[in-house]
Amino acid sequence: MAHFNLHLKLLSLCLAAVCLFASLHCYAEDDAKPTIKIFVTVDWEGWSLDDENIEVMQAFRKQYPHIPMMQLLNPVYLLRPDSDATLAAEKIRATFLPSDSMGLHVHGWKSLLDACEVPYQSAPTFAAQSNVCEAGDCGYAVSLEYAYSAQDLTKLIACSANLLVKQGFARPRYFRAGGWQLGPKLASALEANQFVFDSSRTDANLLTTKWAENSGLVQMVKALHPDASVLDEPYQLTVSVMEYPNNGSLADYTNTQQLVEIFKTLIAHNKQVLVLGFHQETAFSYLKHLQDAIPLFEQIAREQGITIVWVSH
Repeated sequence: MAHFNLHLKLLSLCLAAVCLFASLHCYAEDDAKPTIKIFVTVDWEGWSLDDENIEVMQAFRKQYPHIPMMQLLNPVYLLRPDSDATLAAEKIRATFLPSDSMGLHVHGWKSLLDACEVPYQSAPTFAAQSNVCEAGDCGYAVSLEYAYSAQDLTKLIACSANLLVKQGFARPRYFRAGGWQLGPKLASALEANQFVFDSSRTDANLLTTKWAENSGLVQMVKALHPDASVLDEPYQLTVSVMEYPNNGSLADYTNTQQLVEIFKTLIAHNKQVLVLGFHQETAFSYLKHLQDAIPLFEQIAREQGITIVWVSH
């Protein structure tokens, strides 16, 4: 009987070993399965908080509750004299899910420069704009990188982050420059303000669906990011800031089929990060491009044995 019990124990140990090996093998297979991280970002431009755009965003969140978003917020909505800051903050929060991350998106609005006590500059700009500010705000198209010193940009970024915090938003550590206008001066300002993530690099060629090749925006983006490509991967921008290129652009410039082609291109080249998104101000018109691309991404990933990891930071 003792001999028989010994055999049972040995058999049990062997079975346990087989199970452990099988589980480790499965884990190794899962661990080795190709993955691609996708960031969905939202640029809050500072123009308006129209109900039609907020409602489209809310519908998107209900359709895809498993997709977190990086909300790149602009403090300008909270500053203007004709705006109720509390109401504006509530509207913005109405688009959030708990899985979202909070970031900062800055354009050169005069109202923001004035609030931050940084001398306003009206040029150079990446698009034609009115220099008459009395009837409303101006400065949206002023290039932060080309118009301001590193010292002024450091002050502007600090102030902008603080304005969001005062309205109860989390202190932003993620950033995208208006018009993708980031260069060495703005990068140093992010470093000085303890940001950890920037997504201001993009391929100017992706913008030519809406902007002429010789337009100020395309030419400035090319000058700031001359070698940018959809194949760009994250890299160290400064000591503490990682650059996550906006390699999928924004839905204003990329229709559903173009987004799918970018996704296929990244997979074909074994790339592991896709950063795309949309503008809050034009969500009603363009969010559908991304909305319709998502199930196609997921179908392609299933067919090719790739795991999509939707991330917000």
